[in-house]
Amino acid sequence: MKMALSQGIWTVLSIFLIFYILKMQEKRDCRQEEREKKYQSIIETLNMKLDVVYEIKSNIKDIKEKLI
Repeated sequence: MKMALSQGIWTVLSIFLIFYILKMQEKRDCRQEEREKKYQSIIETLNMKLDVVYEIKSNIKDIKEKLI
């Protein structure tokens, strides 16, 4: 740290900027993980609903076959 201070204000600002960027990246990563979990939940829900649609389609097909 003493060495960095002896190099001038630009070095101190650069070090500060590096730590700031790292901290912001960490926050961004956390938000991205939460977003991905929500997306996975939505996909899972849509999958279950699609299964219901396929089941209805199968039932309708069975009914049509019995009517014919």
